[in-house]
Amino acid sequence: MLTPERFYSRLGRTFEPSILTEVVLAAFELMKQGKRLISLTGGSYDPPSLPVGPVKEVLEEASEEAWREMLQYGSNRGSGALREALARFMEGAGIRADPGSEVMVTTGSQQALDLVSRLFIDPGDIIIVDSPTYLQALAAFKQFYPEFRSIPVDDGGMRVDLLEEELRRLALEGRRPKILYAVPSFHNPTTTVLSMERRKRILELAEEYDFLILEDNPYGYISFEGPMPTPIKAMDRSGRVLYMSTFSKIVSPGLRIGWIAARGEFIAKMAEAKSNIDICSDGLSQYVAAGLLRRGLVEKQIDRITKVYRRKRDLMLETMETRFPEGAEWTRPKGGLFIWVKMPGHVNTDEMLKEALRNGVAYVPGSSFFLDPSIRNYLRLNYSFPSEEDIVEGIGILGRVFRERI
Repeated sequence: MLTPERFYSRLGRTFEPSILTEVVLAAFELMKQGKRLISLTGGSYDPPSLPVGPVKEVLEEASEEAWREMLQYGSNRGSGALREALARFMEGAGIRADPGSEVMVTTGSQQALDLVSRLFIDPGDIIIVDSPTYLQALAAFKQFYPEFRSIPVDDGGMRVDLLEEELRRLALEGRRPKILYAVPSFHNPTTTVLSMERRKRILELAEEYDFLILEDNPYGYISFEGPMPTPIKAMDRSGRVLYMSTFSKIVSPGLRIGWIAARGEFIAKMAEAKSNIDICSDGLSQYVAAGLLRRGLVEKQIDRITKVYRRKRDLMLETMETRFPEGAEWTRPKGGLFIWVKMPGHVNTDEMLKEALRNGVAYVPGSSFFLDPSIRNYLRLNYSFPSEEDIVEGIGILGRVFRERI
């Protein structure tokens, strides 16, 4: 008789359905029963705003030679045309990177997280993260069994004073971190923005205590109040910051275009690691991405989607003011895709998700974003994907569900 458990690796045994997987499975069950589910979960794109026309134009104007290039194997670093376009795009944020040696295209930014983990993390290495932080970053890092140190977040982002205390403690033990992972602009899940003073100080501490900074910037371009905050990478003078971003939030998640900018020797090793995973990223997506960038359509799309998301954010906040129970607190994001909600301490949002699903609404419980499994009274709401009608209806249902519990 076959015993599957006997064959799993140490890593393989750790793969269990995540809370997001459970939400997706619940959605399928509801659809099978002919019911509708309002999703306030992942950071999916506003469906009517997807750039269908521009993408079709880029492909329709492609030459036969371009099609042959798209359909063939490509460089493990990404197409030269796309890397050059991405380097020019990053210059607008003050980041200078040589497209030939310091930029690499990835299959979404999740692959960049995986490659950084493969290249830098050994079991027992110390990784510093926000508390809370992006759940899929934790999942990528955990594959390689690091030792985590979590630093609380307040309205100004990661608490740098507490970071300094942690670094001093480690130094007294003769230890130091390998990587600090940060989402400094419209943080996921808390939506906070790391202040400029703290950005500079974190960079100074990286120099002083000799660690790398992995800067994840998928949301910074979607800024409701002025230009995108200056990336930490734009202030990096020693090649200590690895900068990653993605098309998923600003253009299209289906194109699966992410990228990473880092010192050349790091990119060279990550390119070899990528060859072991997928050899190269999708040629059609890269051609489209380069074409959109070359025509200035990415900037136009960012401007368009920012206006849409600002309107949806305002609608969700207005609806929460009248429908959510007393005792609930939430952020008022200045950019990005989410609202972070804190319920009274006795409310378990993991358990409440089941009741919400029964009523036709899904959200992401906050416990997934913490290393401490006992923190169960938070939830993250997404306003980018649902229609305005679904935002009003979904928040109304959630408000009723939580009012009954509180």
